[in-house]
Amino acid sequence: MAQVAVIGLGRFGFHVAWHAFLEGHQVLAVSNDPQSVQAIKDHSHRAMVLDATDRERLEALGLAEFDVVVVSLGERIDASAIIVLHLREMGARRIIAKANTPEHGRLLELIGAHEIVFPERAMAERLARRLHDRNLADYIPLGAEHALEEIAVPEEFAGRTLAELKLRNTYEVQVLAVLGGDRPGLTVNPDPEVPLQRGGRLLVLGRNADLRRLPGAR
Repeated sequence: MAQVAVIGLGRFGFHVAWHAFLEGHQVLAVSNDPQSVQAIKDHSHRAMVLDATDRERLEALGLAEFDVVVVSLGERIDASAIIVLHLREMGARRIIAKANTPEHGRLLELIGAHEIVFPERAMAERLARRLHDRNLADYIPLGAEHALEEIAVPEEFAGRTLAELKLRNTYEVQVLAVLGGDRPGLTVNPDPEVPLQRGGRLLVLGRNADLRRLPGAR
């Protein structure tokens, strides 16, 4: 169980705090908006109304002892930069900061954020990929060139085994798991001799260019 602080409770920060709490982490939620703090107080261990740009008040929270601090003030460039700077000088172990533009992200990185996230851009990219590929259920980018995709079993694969299809040789992709079909739940490292079922799904890892060559992709 990790200690997680979330500074800024807009849509992204609120959901980060909420889900971290549901996962069993100790969550401190901070915002200068009393309504946001009121909304999250039952889904966090502590929720505080506080101006996090105030160095003394921020330091009093003891954030250097937290496992991760999420700064979710992407729309407030000056405030997010000041807070990240304070956190870095205070010795925060891991700072994840939300940014709205590449320039904002680069600034936060130079100031000291360990990781930059662009939630709107990531969601837009995932949706665009799903619209592009009729078999795609979900898409998670892994760097610039690789991705993890959840796809419906293509009609061309139904009734055939992974050993027969030889996807690693033919498409240079790897099937990590099989979901659904006549076997409920998730099967990790699936048996290569078991035929794939219509209605099932595959969790596939590979380069973007190779994933697009799979049947059903466009």
